[in-house]
Amino acid sequence: MTAAAPDRIRYGFGPHFRLYLGAAITACVIGLALLSLVWTPAPPAKMRIALKLKAPLEAGLAGTDQFGRDIFSLLMAGAWNSLSIAVVAIVIGVVAGVALGTAAAARRGLVEEIIMRFADVIFAFPAIVSAIMIAALMGSGASTAILAIGLFNIPVFIRVSRALAQRVWANDFCLAAQAAGKGAFRITTDHVLPNIAGGVAIQATVQVGLAILVEAGLSFLGLSLAPPAPSWGRMLSDAQTFLSQAPWMAIAPGVAVAVTVLGFNLLGDGLRDKFDPRTAGRV
Repeated sequence: MTAAAPDRIRYGFGPHFRLYLGAAITACVIGLALLSLVWTPAPPAKMRIALKLKAPLEAGLAGTDQFGRDIFSLLMAGAWNSLSIAVVAIVIGVVAGVALGTAAAARRGLVEEIIMRFADVIFAFPAIVSAIMIAALMGSGASTAILAIGLFNIPVFIRVSRALAQRVWANDFCLAAQAAGKGAFRITTDHVLPNIAGGVAIQATVQVGLAILVEAGLSFLGLSLAPPAPSWGRMLSDAQTFLSQAPWMAIAPGVAVAVTVLGFNLLGDGLRDKFDPRTAGRV
């Protein structure tokens, strides 16, 4: 029995507690986001001035905002917007980052040096700075947030995929494939990519949570979705003026962002604990 086993028994948590908890939270958020496409308690954009700044349960589950809009409906619709932007941005980061990272691992030498220095240059610009520069050229909007978050994630996946690919290239089956006359591209597609897919997927799960957090920050600054599209970040921005009168306006989207990011982080960590042999014995 490992040293971690008594702790699991004592506290009643299984070895994959984080995985199950993260999966449950993530499933709830995704379920609410999908449900918002067909139903919400009230139309998210509908203004009801007579019901403005009503407390939770007085008018709606989470109260209303300064325009009388149902906050819980806005949260549901905002979940879909945040998730869709985050997922598309991460897909951009995965596709570009894995392509460059595996190329760096396969080619080495000058090619690897150029790719890694390119990653360092992109990594020097945070997503918010990139969004400001892109907004100056294209204007604010969902495309600005997607490009900014996607660009910021490219060097993350370059580094992750390069490290994983280098480990695969050191295996005997890759050396045998080289001896058989296979080229670097064929070995990468046949052997490297299938073996690093799990690690990349785990990293992508964690990055989705971070992307949602960044998207909320961009919305808060007015660099993401434009009104009247619901957005958790803009809900927080709007709540600043009414913190003393209606604190629930800030609490609801703040909790939504925090819980969603926590869910994706727990899910990513749980998947790593379950499938990474180096952490299989740890909680």
